[in-house]
Order: sequence, then structure tokens, then C-alpha cells
Amino acid sequence: MTDDELPIVDAHHHLWDLDGPVRYPWLTDGGHSSVHGDYSRIMRSYLPAEYRRDTALHNLVATVHVEAECDRTQQLAETRWLTQAAAEHGFPNAIVAHAWVDTPDAEEIIAAQAAFPLVRGIRTKPVIASGPGDSVAGRPRTLGDPAWRRGLALLEKH
Repeated sequence: MTDDELPIVDAHHHLWDLDGPVRYPWLTDGGHSSVHGDYSRIMRSYLPAEYRRDTALHNLVATVHVEAECDRTQQLAETRWLTQAAAEHGFPNAIVAHAWVDTPDAEEIIAAQAAFPLVRGIRTKPVIASGPGDSVAGRPRTLGDPAWRRGLALLEKH
């Protein structure tokens, strides 16, 4: 079997439609960050047809879409949009959706995400220090935050 025949599962990719129903502030309001540098070249829609074109030379057998930092009030809308894309284009085959685990509605959001048949996991990012000299100990949404830890335990339930 040659390299171009090897079956590939893309375990982490993103799609977004900047003219669609879900807003991605980092792609419309920014263009540069201290962590990512200049990302102005990707500040445009990236849809299934383009992804298929970009991967056409590979034996892609499945994909996993990881939430793409949409407006956090639209996390369920992003999953709904991806579910529709999968029905129309045959991928993604699995979704890692977003939910904050420390908000009052965390269980409701996690349960709603889990109800989508392609959702296989939740991505939630704790607050981290900006550098080795900075500490976030005791702050909300950190690994040590009791509310964050309680919410994280909801993932096992759902």
C-alpha cells in the first residue's frame, strides 16, 4: 500500500461559514494574537467543499470537527450547523463540541450537546497563566476552581 492509499482519520479540523448563522469573533474582529501570531489569511469562510479539495490527494476515511471558538452564546448553533453539514457532505463524522462547565446552565448545555448524534466529546478550556511568572491559582475557570471541577464531572454523566 502506498502512502496515498493509507486510510486517514483527520482527528482535528475546523469549518466555519462567516456568512452563515454562527459568529466567530476571532475571525471577524481580530487577525492577530500573541499566541497565534498573524492569522489574517484564514479570516474567511472555510467550507466542506474547500476542505474536500484540500484533502483530495489523501485517502480520508473520516474526520473529527473540533469546535472552532464560535461566539459562546452560539455553541449549540455551531453543533447544529455541523450536523447539517455532515448530512449534506458526509462529514464531519464526529464532533467535539463546546460547553463551559462552570456556568449555571452547564448541565443543560452539556445535555443538549450530547443529544446530537455526532457529538463524541466536549472541549472546554480552563484559564491558564500567561507565562511562568504569572499565577491563576484561585481564579474562576481554573483547574482548581471547585465550580469548574463540579462541572467537569457532568461530562461523565452525559
